[in-house]
Amino acid sequence: MSYQSQIPNTLTSVRFIAAPIFFYTFLNDLFVASVFLLVLSLITDAFDGHVARKLNVTSDMGAYLDVAADFILILACFLAFIILGWYDPLILLLIIAMFLLFVGTSGLKKPVYDPIGKYLGGYLMIMVFISLLFPESLIRKILLIVLVIMCLISIISRFSVFYYRNNH
Repeated sequence: MSYQSQIPNTLTSVRFIAAPIFFYTFLNDLFVASVFLLVLSLITDAFDGHVARKLNVTSDMGAYLDVAADFILILACFLAFIILGWYDPLILLLIIAMFLLFVGTSGLKKPVYDPIGKYLGGYLMIMVFISLLFPESLIRKILLIVLVIMCLISIISRFSVFYYRNNH
């Protein structure tokens, strides 16, 4: 395996490392460090797939690794938010259910991205970022309502794509 083929996975791995560090910094009122870690994570999330395509080293494993890194980081962020009372613990069930739905309808071969669900992880990252920058209850409630709507639409979209893929 060449050095270049490891670059995208290394970028993705930054999010795995950032998750527990974000959890620690956020719960210990190290706001600047928390924001820095989130920005770094958003940058690596934006570039890992792009770099993989540019270097022609894309893989299904890399795609799953990317989704798993996002999932772990998002869980760590929301768990920290829940500990401080920013969100209801049920939000974790919603996030976990959406991840399991993604894995369950994708199988282990090639990830299936439905038109809405493709953006759900991005929305969750933006939701974390906005929650950090504007830690007001009303903003979090609006973000949560949008999340629930996106999840419902994503479920419908995902099953439509899954059904179409398996019947054509």
